[in-house]
Amino acid sequence: MPASAGSSEVSPLRRLTQILVTAMVSCLAIALSAVPAHAAAQVRVSVPSGLPLNIRNAPALSGAVTGSLANGAVVTITCYVRGDAVEGIGGVTNIWDQLSGGGWVTDAFLETGSNGPVVPLCGSSAQFKLPFPAGRAYTITQAAGSSFSHNDAYNRHAIDFGMPVGVPILASAAGTIRFEGWAGSGGIMALVDHGNNRCSQYAHLSATIINNGDRVAQGQRIGTSGATGNVTGPHLHWNIVNCDSQTSREIPNSVEVGTRYVVGSAPVSKNG
Repeated sequence: MPASAGSSEVSPLRRLTQILVTAMVSCLAIALSAVPAHAAAQVRVSVPSGLPLNIRNAPALSGAVTGSLANGAVVTITCYVRGDAVEGIGGVTNIWDQLSGGGWVTDAFLETGSNGPVVPLCGSSAQFKLPFPAGRAYTITQAAGSSFSHNDAYNRHAIDFGMPVGVPILASAAGTIRFEGWAGSGGIMALVDHGNNRCSQYAHLSATIINNGDRVAQGQRIGTSGATGNVTGPHLHWNIVNCDSQTSREIPNSVEVGTRYVVGSAPVSKNG
């Protein structure tokens, strides 16, 4: 499936180098597919045309481009999902890999040593749970990159749940309260630090019931939903951010849905 002009996912030119590489890798497909998946893998970017590889905010060619990786760069991938098919150095693949720092790249132009996945399926070892009580379901009104307001450096992986004021908001994973209080356009907000500069963010709350430095368990109540800050109505804004800068880091990998948050769906929480 050709990509649009200027995209490095699929080159419209069929260079002799790419043909030879594809043929050689295809001959080894059976042997290489036996490589086991590990928790994370360091891999090299290899685009025959020499172009950089696009980083997207979703595992699809339609996902917004949020950055790029130079040809030959070594990166860490943490998990995979199945998405759009792309023709690359080992033939056609629908594997998309999540980068350790957030974002998605096609497996088609990564030297993984296998034609199959080399990292776990996203969601198979999820750390997080949805941030509201078990058994409840709230409609996803915005997801990663689904609107203009969720395409900047601070919001590009965020999930919004439409919900009335006063719903209990729970810690999606255990950690330490890094911040609670007023956060400008985010209104009343809480950050739970999970280590390695990785925080879950809960914004537009009506109130918090925790203090900075408190240790919280997964499923522990940290506040209630609201409509504070820059909002058009009550909802919960949930994201995984870098604790120090609050820039958006990754799509929350939850027990309930992995990293596949579909606008209009209403996943049922298993938290608490």
